[in-house]
Amino acid sequence: MMIVTGGWLLGIAPQLAIAATANSDRANAVVANTRNQVVLAKLKRDYENIDALKNQLSTLRNAVPPKADISSFVTELNTLAGAHKVTLKSITVSEAKAYTPAIQTSSTKTTPAGSPQTNPKITTANLVIIPVQISVTGDYGNVLDFVNDVQMGQRLILVSSLSTTGSTDSKATKGSTRTSGGSQKVDSSIGGYIYVLLNNN
Repeated sequence: MMIVTGGWLLGIAPQLAIAATANSDRANAVVANTRNQVVLAKLKRDYENIDALKNQLSTLRNAVPPKADISSFVTELNTLAGAHKVTLKSITVSEAKAYTPAIQTSSTKTTPAGSPQTNPKITTANLVIIPVQISVTGDYGNVLDFVNDVQMGQRLILVSSLSTTGSTDSKATKGSTRTSGGSQKVDSSIGGYIYVLLNNN
């Protein structure tokens, strides 16, 4: 009996342990290979769509550029104003400020003005918020179309306020806020925020 036990301890048991370890390693390798195949398949699909992904990246960089680039933003506003036959009277760009994340408590969530809903990669160190105020004059319907296209434009802007009053433009008939075409002419003030995503690499 002692000989059998000794043989088990010295010969069979270690071999079983080695076999068990080998089986475990094999199973881990199968799992790793399966995971790698999934990643490889995704990379192949992404590469096949590389041109579309590059275009998407370019669009995102234009929407939230790495610098303020106010001149390009003003050019875009002028182009949209001309397309909708409204007069761009003034653009006020206020001092830039760092993004402030929403404050989460057990019962409420407070989001500071201009702060977008973001993911953890967007921080106070890389996202800058720039308040802007835009003043335009034009037919009421044209102004609304202008505001809509500003929000859908190349540069991302969050419109936070919009107010209109009867226009005092000299082109309107004295004592009236209607143009010769019968549309109401208005002065409009548009408040909002544009963004800069800094390259901190």
